[in-house]
Amino acid sequence: MALADQEKTEAPTQRRRDDARDEGRIPRSQELTTSFVLLGGALLLNAAGPVLGARLLALFRDGLVAMGSAPLTSDAAVSLMRDQGWKTLAVLGTWGVALMGLAVAVAGPQGRGVISAKPITPDASRLSPGQNLKRILGGQALVELVKSLVKLLLVALVVRVTLGGAWDDFLALTDLSPEGFLLVVKRHVVRLLMTAGLAYLAIAAFDYLWQVWRFEQSLKMSRDEVRQEMKQTEGDPLVKQRIRSFGRALARRQMMRDIPTADVVITNPTHLAVALRYDPLKAPAPIVVAMGQRKVAERIKALAKEHGVPCIENRPLARALVASARVGSMIPSELYVAVAEVLAFLFRRRVARERRLTGVTA
Repeated sequence: MALADQEKTEAPTQRRRDDARDEGRIPRSQELTTSFVLLGGALLLNAAGPVLGARLLALFRDGLVAMGSAPLTSDAAVSLMRDQGWKTLAVLGTWGVALMGLAVAVAGPQGRGVISAKPITPDASRLSPGQNLKRILGGQALVELVKSLVKLLLVALVVRVTLGGAWDDFLALTDLSPEGFLLVVKRHVVRLLMTAGLAYLAIAAFDYLWQVWRFEQSLKMSRDEVRQEMKQTEGDPLVKQRIRSFGRALARRQMMRDIPTADVVITNPTHLAVALRYDPLKAPAPIVVAMGQRKVAERIKALAKEHGVPCIENRPLARALVASARVGSMIPSELYVAVAEVLAFLFRRRVARERRLTGVTA
């Protein structure tokens, strides 16, 4: 039973999902980002390739001119390499920034706006040999190995298909001008990136579905975890039960203290007892002072007798009051007439008793 209790069979709660989101654990596919970067790189190279090639050629020519126009001392060589390096970085930096922006644009929707430093926070548990061995030999490692092999075969196939028919163009590169050389290279590189990007996109579709399934499986909870979370969220049921029991005890003691102020106690006669008080200056209808069954009813009747509160046996009315009335509230409107008859009877009997005591006759 204990082992079955630890099985992850329960659907994750909303708190479990929120905790995973706060920790930065969300389903995402690296292959999806790679595919869009490859496709975006192909489009950028196709659109901005001529401009990029022209700037690189200009840098190359300027470097050759600078090398032949002045004595190339060690200081001059260092200065030339530094200048050419910065210029090359400026040209290629624009290309790199564009690809970086594309990667962020693709990774952003996958991240669903989640920003968390938890994945890069140092964690000593990651150094555990047992955990690392389990991770290396686990099912996820096997899946990653299969993915790597598929990607390797895919890249080889893409290179073979894309560049297989380009050997004639490559052999003719020596006869072309630098501009023609760059155009041929651009055409085949764009084709290579586009083909690889589409192939990676197909892998990414399956990989993203796998990541979503694996994420949902990792969030599943055991019954014991669900119970523990309910205790943390809503409080321990035992503590809540004790609080309710303590509250009922306080209410019962207060109820017993209010019985001497009642005007009448309506009984079943033995199993039910309801104490009523009528004060037209405080409420337009009688208020239930105390109510109980069995032992509580016996206690109510004993306190009423001790303090001279009359007890009237009326089984239908007692049952109706117990079923619909609440302690501290006015009686329901549908019982006004029945309770009024009881109070009228008590009032007439009280008046008759006072007349007898004073010797006044009707």
